[in-house]
Amino acid sequence: MLADCPALGSVGVAAAAIAELRADPDAEVYGWLDGQDLIAVYGLRKAGLSFELPWLAVAPSWRGRRYGRSALVDALRRCGRKPMTVEADESGKGWFEGIGFRTVGRRPGAGGGFRYRMGWYAPRLPQEAGYGAH
Repeated sequence: MLADCPALGSVGVAAAAIAELRADPDAEVYGWLDGQDLIAVYGLRKAGLSFELPWLAVAPSWRGRRYGRSALVDALRRCGRKPMTVEADESGKGWFEGIGFRTVGRRPGAGGGFRYRMGWYAPRLPQEAGYGAH
C-alpha cells in the first residue's frame, strides 16, 4: 500500500520511511484496520512548533470511501492547535486544498511537474487576537 504513495514510490523506500519514523521519538505511525486488513496508514512527526505529515496511504480497495480524509482529520486532531505541513505532487494538491490546506511553497519535482509544500493552520478562536481577520 505504501509503495503506491507518491511520497514513497517503492516497497524499499516505504519500509525505510516506516523504520525512520519508528526510530524518531518525535514521530508516530498510525493505522486503521478492518479485522486483519490494513485500510489506511499515516506518519506524523513533530517538527519544532508544528507537525509534519510525511506520508499518508489508503489501500487501493478502500480508496474513494473517505478513509484518507478520515486519517488526515485524525492527524489534524492529534496536532491540536499547532500547524501541520505536508508535501504534495500535482495530483494531491487539490485534495489537500479541499480539506483546508494552503500552498506555502513550490519546487520542481524530480520527474517533472512540481512538488508543493502545503500548510494547515487551526482557525483562530473568538478570544484570540486577529479573530475574523482572514
